[in-house]
Amino acid sequence: MRETPITSADVSVEQRAVRYEWTTVTSALMDGTRVAEAVRVWAENAGDGGRWLGGWTSENGELGRVWVLRTFPDEETLLAARHAMRLGGHPLSGTAEVTGIDVASFAGLPMMPKVEVGTLGPAYEIRDYTLVPGGLPGTIQGWRRALPERDPIDPVTVVMYALDGPERIVHVWPFQSLDERVRIRRELYAAGTWPPPGGPERIAHATSTIAWPVPGSPLS
Repeated sequence: MRETPITSADVSVEQRAVRYEWTTVTSALMDGTRVAEAVRVWAENAGDGGRWLGGWTSENGELGRVWVLRTFPDEETLLAARHAMRLGGHPLSGTAEVTGIDVASFAGLPMMPKVEVGTLGPAYEIRDYTLVPGGLPGTIQGWRRALPERDPIDPVTVVMYALDGPERIVHVWPFQSLDERVRIRRELYAAGTWPPPGGPERIAHATSTIAWPVPGSPLS
């Protein structure tokens, strides 16, 4: 259970200033182990002001994916890291097995506390929603109403919205097993606790991926 509960109120100014970096690394299917190790070495030693929170490999859907979540204390630090990466090249670009790197900047929903690491899984669900144009404000309001009731039952790791590109939110949920995930989601839907009011209507495209932590991930 997270130490800081989610309520309908915004978190502190300091916590709202936190920024997240969400990196998707692609490789050939059989190269996943070597890429996961390269991710660990980079994320633990980046030296750009970011802190590694978690890394996951895809279990279903599009395979050959590693997702990396890092946090920065503020937007200035994140943008400085992004600028240096653009000019100098991503550290993973020299890894022979890596075939693609996509980096995106995010902020947590206003009522979302900072991510707390620990052993929460080992099964994680990564949900990635592209929203309809103008859909983010209403999505945030719906989550503000519904998430405080869901979180004590099914704590979320992070809910964050993209700072560039299409309107988009990514949310990551830990479960002890896939059976637990199915049971909890059925109970939440049956009770009317989830989905957030108006949420589904604002989703243009959605993906859900079950993923496992890479070795050394702070979120495991």
